[in-house]
Amino acid sequence: MARIRHVAIRTENVERLVKFYTDSFGLKVVEGMGNATYLTDGYLNLAIIPNRGRQNGGINHIGFEVESVDALGPLCEEAGASTGIKKRPRDREAEFRVHDPDGNGIDLSQHGWPH
Repeated sequence: MARIRHVAIRTENVERLVKFYTDSFGLKVVEGMGNATYLTDGYLNLAIIPNRGRQNGGINHIGFEVESVDALGPLCEEAGASTGIKKRPRDREAEFRVHDPDGNGIDLSQHGWPH
């Protein structure tokens, strides 16, 4: 069974959102890869991504930790995924990405997330 491991939020002001989530909810900053700032409550993680004018702010994608990306491919296809599973660049926390039938991004990873 897959587990939700993170939600990614795009913003024009990373520092403001990091301060909000750390001060209001007690989330802690953890190390990660890429240009995002990563926060955790010890169970679920938030990736705060600088927008840089490329997309609207708000929720950008959801991430799942899965047992087998290979086994998931046919299941996603049968369920109507709008894309096949694609390899992600090395400087990302997740190894793969697929898009649901509405085009929402879903990160897929077989390794854990920093806590």
